[in-house]
Amino acid sequence: MAIGTLLLLSACASPHMRDASEPVAAVKPAENAATLVLMRPSMFGGAIQSSVYDITSGKSEFIGIVSAGKKLAYGTPAGKRRLMVVGESADFMDADFATDQIYYARIAPRFGMWKARFSLEPVPASSADLESDLKACTWVENTPASHDWARANMQSVDMKKAEYLPDWEKGSDKPFIAQDTGKKAQR
Repeated sequence: MAIGTLLLLSACASPHMRDASEPVAAVKPAENAATLVLMRPSMFGGAIQSSVYDITSGKSEFIGIVSAGKKLAYGTPAGKRRLMVVGESADFMDADFATDQIYYARIAPRFGMWKARFSLEPVPASSADLESDLKACTWVENTPASHDWARANMQSVDMKKAEYLPDWEKGSDKPFIAQDTGKKAQR
């Protein structure tokens, strides 16, 4: 049964990403930077991949593909950022990262019309669920194939951003990662 479960979970992983050991950025951000750990502990919608982008500059900058049961470390400049997750639709989250801090966000699947939709949920470093969420996921990293996939799909990604961002911006209950919700990096 354990082997069957392992095979099922690995079949849901993106073929464009590769398994990785814990990245240095997950415990020690680069100088004058922060790290965001994106995790997807839920197996719901496991066959659908969630791609994540930093859209702060207005351009969709590919961060990575986060499959069910996976986590990815994103080293980012400190300051205000806007992130986007894409599945059937696009959803967004704002953040204000402080230097030398590690932050966490959960990619939460939800029902869509044809396939899964995803939301980004801030997870404070003080959250009681954080440790179990992190343990439920294994590390992945980008590959040349993931970057090729992102380039090939950028038109679709940008169309979803253009369709969903205006309504999200009008909303009042927007997910936000505040500077004081991270944890100080180990030095």
